Amino acid sequence: MSTEQNVLQDLKDICAQTKARYLMYEDIHTEDYERDSALFIKEMGHIGIHCDELLEKALIVPEYGGGFSIKHHDEKTCGGYTQEGNRKCLMVLPGFHEDREKETIYHEAAHVYQYKYNILDVIKNDDYTKYRTEVHANVFSTMVSLLKAKSILDYKKQKLSRFLEGVATINSDEEELIYYLSLPIELALMREIRKKGRLKTKEEFSKHGILDYKKIAFYTAQLVKKHCFSQEEFEKIKNKEITSKYEKLKRKAKAYRILGSIYVFKKERYYIKKENKHHQLEIKRLKKIAKKLAPLCENNEENKVINALCQIDNCQVYLAQDVGFFPDLELVVTEQETIPERLEEDEKKWVEETFQKIKTIYEKWKENEFFQKYFAKINDNYQRNVIWDLKEQKKKELEQRCLANMAVNER
Repeated sequence: MSTEQNVLQDLKDICAQTKARYLMYEDIHTEDYERDSALFIKEMGHIGIHCDELLEKALIVPEYGGGFSIKHHDEKTCGGYTQEGNRKCLMVLPGFHEDREKETIYHEAAHVYQYKYNILDVIKNDDYTKYRTEVHANVFSTMVSLLKAKSILDYKKQKLSRFLEGVATINSDEEELIYYLSLPIELALMREIRKKGRLKTKEEFSKHGILDYKKIAFYTAQLVKKHCFSQEEFEKIKNKEITSKYEKLKRKAKAYRILGSIYVFKKERYYIKKENKHHQLEIKRLKKIAKKLAPLCENNEENKVINALCQIDNCQVYLAQDVGFFPDLELVVTEQETIPERLEEDEKKWVEETFQKIKTIYEKWKENEFFQKYFAKINDNYQRNVIWDLKEQKKKELEQRCLANMAVNER
């Protein structure tokens, strides 16, 4: 596989050609969740997806202690994803360090070409289109890996790796993997390269010594159309009915299941490594949030009001994160807010209990002018940080007073 520097250059070239953008998980998955979300929101804004839409799509959620957190895709998959905006795309990628991460970069690049040129009718967005576009992204990534092989040995290693990944996918019981059954097309691709010759194929798909990714995207799309399952076959496989073509594929995969299990073992080791890193980051993030949640010393009425407002904000964050519902506080306290019908019975009960907690706090402080001023602000996703910033300011003032008192006592 290519070096990190070469992959980075490829990524920049692909983005220049398609007007796409990219971010790495490590750029937006640090212990500083506020900086992460600010960068993510900014980058999404460049492709025409703004904060309200990100909240609506649950790509970000309000966070305890103010601000937002990014709703990262399943960290276990260590995969990337591509978000389409206003005729532009943003790729969120896992990194450059492992071969699997580099493969993911080219997989996501294929999705960018799909959106840019509507390859395989990507805008249809139905199940069969999802199958064809995910398979196409796999085949695109495979072709790039094979053509970038530095030697015959490296080429054979890449072929074996892709074959074993395909075998592992077919032998897996995970339902979601039905959309990634790319092995038949990848085998067809390998036959085509063998027929033409590796170096001749590379020359055909290069321009001035650099791979022509757009040409590869259209060529692999033709292979997908020719060798993928028909819509009827795909529906049967999805419903766990065995077609003759799929049965033949399953038999082939079963014959190589031991080799496939070796690939799965290596993949699991990679997952564990990533999960450990993710776990350590989460601990640091939670410690930072816990520090912000610590209440102010209630030695005056203003501090008591700030604590009360922060409690209310925590209630609405709880609802946003746990049941996907960010209520209008004005409607909650006047008992006009309705609970979404889509929620389960136990979830509705949690919402009712949380509403009651908000109303109890509101009733206690509603006559307070300071409370009313900031209550309106925490009801707004874009202004709710104000109360948390005020709380942090109060904590700093208290620390400074304590230090000043200590200095006086020492004299």
